[in-house]
Amino acid sequence: MLIAVALMRHRSGFAFLVSIVAVTAAAWALGYATPPERVVSAPDFSSTFLKLDVMGALRLALLPAIVTILMTDLFDSLSTFIGVASAAGLTEPDGRPLNLRRGLIVDAVATFGAGLVGTSPGTAFVESIAGIRMGARTGRASIVTALCFLPCLFVSPLAAAVPGYATAAVLVLVGLTMFQTVTTIDFTSIEDGLPAFVTIVLIPLTLSISQGILWGFLLRPALRGGRPCA
Repeated sequence: MLIAVALMRHRSGFAFLVSIVAVTAAAWALGYATPPERVVSAPDFSSTFLKLDVMGALRLALLPAIVTILMTDLFDSLSTFIGVASAAGLTEPDGRPLNLRRGLIVDAVATFGAGLVGTSPGTAFVESIAGIRMGARTGRASIVTALCFLPCLFVSPLAAAVPGYATAAVLVLVGLTMFQTVTTIDFTSIEDGLPAFVTIVLIPLTLSISQGILWGFLLRPALRGGRPCA
C-alpha cells in the first residue's frame, strides 16, 4: 500500500500496477506464492461457448433462482454505477448518475454476451474507480481497458499466480475513494441517515453490496411512511 500511496502522490498512472507487481514479485521470491510454470496458454472455450440450455433454464422450478439473480445483478449494477459516477463527478445536480439508462443497457448486453461464451458476467465493477483515480473519464478509457484485457486470454497462468493480497492494497484505496461520498449524507435526518448507516454496516457484514443496498432501499420508504422520497 505504501508503494501505491507514494506513487499516487506523484500522480503516477502506474501507481496501482507497480504495487501489485512489487508485492507479487516479493511473494514469489520469499516463497509465499508459487510462480507460474508457464506464462502463456491458449484459451479454450470449447466446453462453454454457446452451450446453452434455454428450455431447461425456463423451468418453473428455477423461477425463484432467476428472480434472485435478476435482483442481485440489478442492485449490484445500480450501486456500482452510483458509486463510480459519484467518484468521477459524472452526476446530475440531484446526485443521479449521468446517462444511467445507457449504462445499464451496456451492462445488460455485456452480461448477456458473457453468458453466451460461458464466462462470469461482464458487468460493471467498483474497481473501475482505480482507473478514475488515474484520470479516466470517458468511454475511450473503457475501450483501452478492454483492449488491455485481451492479452489476459493468453496469460491466464501468470494472472492466476498473482496472490490475492497483492491486490488488497488497491482495493483498500478504491474503498477509500468510495467512502468519501459519506460526507454528503445528512445524518441529522433519521429518514436519510439511518438507511445510509444500515447500508454501510450491512455491506461488510453480509459480504454483499447488493444486500446492503437492498435493505437501505427498503428502510428509507418505510421510515417516510409512504411519503414520496425527495
